[in-house]
Amino acid sequence: MRVKWTYPQQVSFPSRYKMFLWEYRNHKAPLEKLIYRIFTYGKFNDLKWLFEKYPIESFTLSKKYNDIKRGVKFWMEFWNGKRV
Repeated sequence: MRVKWTYPQQVSFPSRYKMFLWEYRNHKAPLEKLIYRIFTYGKFNDLKWLFEKYPIESFTLSKKYNDIKRGVKFWMEFWNGKRV
């Protein structure tokens, strides 16, 4: 079953994430795809950048997908708790 996107709007992303979003040539991708790919392939500093840039969206999407790693969910919860 396909999951309906919560954040389909196109956003610009830094060139360092081109390897995660290989199919987008103009450095613009749907926000949900950007977040999901960084959750899947990113390292700690990538997660930190993502949460600083899109805190609400990152936290929301960490709860939405079951295949997100526990460590990613932990940091989203931790940083969200500090933000509140």
